[in-house]
Amino acid sequence: MKGIHINQAESYSQEAFLCASCNREYEAKVITWVDASRTPQVKQTLLRWEFNMIVCTHCGCRQQAETPFFYEDFEEGLLLAVFPRIPESRGSVEASIQAKYGYYPILEFFYDMTQLWTLLYLQEHYRANKNLRGLSRLGTGEGWTRKVLHFLKEDPLMIDIRERLTESFFGDATEDQLMDLLARAIYKLEDMLPWPQDRRCLCGADLSGELKCCGKQVDLKEHDRLLSRQYVIYCASCGEALAGVSCEKCGRVYTWKLGLVRSYRKDRPQDQRVMDRPAISRNYPQFD
Repeated sequence: MKGIHINQAESYSQEAFLCASCNREYEAKVITWVDASRTPQVKQTLLRWEFNMIVCTHCGCRQQAETPFFYEDFEEGLLLAVFPRIPESRGSVEASIQAKYGYYPILEFFYDMTQLWTLLYLQEHYRANKNLRGLSRLGTGEGWTRKVLHFLKEDPLMIDIRERLTESFFGDATEDQLMDLLARAIYKLEDMLPWPQDRRCLCGADLSGELKCCGKQVDLKEHDRLLSRQYVIYCASCGEALAGVSCEKCGRVYTWKLGLVRSYRKDRPQDQRVMDRPAISRNYPQFD
């Protein structure tokens, strides 16, 4: 298994498997408990769909073991019981795990590997994107995790993400298409709103001076005519892609990645129609 040696896991087991290619049985070791705090490389292994990848000893066919496992992040107080397939007597299985590990601050059950993949993607993306962390209304620590878990378990957009991930895995969808969908998930999580052309928040506050990075304000006058879903503004100091503005008065977040509206002000004619312009910078990396 790439990225993590099986002996680095908290626990593993030797199990019998039936090869999907030659239909013969063989044995392989699989991880049953891993702590991402102690073995951080497991995140990339999961994101590459290489976790618990087993190889037939007869024909060399590679396949993913559908063995349930525990994903722990001790530093975050998080324990996930991950079942690639829904087990029989699901209720009693959950009750048994709750009774044994209910002392964890956050204990959750995943019955879809897409949920775990998306959680890890969001963790890594928020960690790496300073601008997004500055805009975020989700908080940090346990509060952030609980809000994201609710999204992963309840939001219908997860159905689309699952389908696009599958298409991407089999080459039927591009990585850009997947990233665009994951960007939509972030906008939805953050309750972001389309960008107002008059730069006025719903509360009436002026948003003109709120686009900042590295302690410096970005002059929107240079970008107004170019703002669109495809357009990216970069910080002149650190080069990071900027995606929107958070109102200092009420905390609402706006992004031109959702399109534009003329105004949210009550004293002006309302036009909530999302307006798009032709793509100007398709070669720029997307805010995802």
